[in-house]
Amino acid sequence: MFSVRKALLTDVGSLIALEDSAFESLNNFRGLSQFLEMSPRIGDEWTDIVDDAKYRLLVGVSDTTIHGYLLVEIFDALHKALIKQVFVDRSTRQLGLGALLIEHCEQLVRKSGCTVLEGLALPGDRDMKNLFERASMSAQLLIVGKNLD
Repeated sequence: MFSVRKALLTDVGSLIALEDSAFESLNNFRGLSQFLEMSPRIGDEWTDIVDDAKYRLLVGVSDTTIHGYLLVEIFDALHKALIKQVFVDRSTRQLGLGALLIEHCEQLVRKSGCTVLEGLALPGDRDMKNLFERASMSAQLLIVGKNLD
C-alpha cells in the first residue's frame, strides 16, 4: 500500500503542507517551545534540508501522493541519529506508514554507522509515544521545568 523513499526536491510543496499540519496538531501540548528549540520548523527551507548531508529525509507515498515524512539528523562523531520530525496525515494513520518510515530510517542510519536512534515527542502526545514504542523505542529522558517569569 505504501512505499518509502528519500525525499526529492519536487516533494518540497508536499513537505511544507505536511509540516504545517504536523505543527498545527502540536499546539495543544506542553513543551512546544522547548521542542522548537531542538527541532525548529523547516518552513520554506525544505530545499536546503533535502540537500544537506547531515540529514536524511524520507517520505511515505501511496501512488503519487505523499502521506507522511520523517526527518532524522545524523551526528557522525557520536554515532547517533535523532528523529527530529515524523508525521503521517490523519487520513492514513493506523495503517502502518509511521512504523514503515521508522523502519526505513533505522536501516538508513545503521548504514551511516549510527549505533543509537532517538526521537522527540511532546508530553501528552500519545500517538507519537505509541508510534515510537511500536518501533521498540522507549523513553530515555524526561525533562521537567516551569517558567519563572
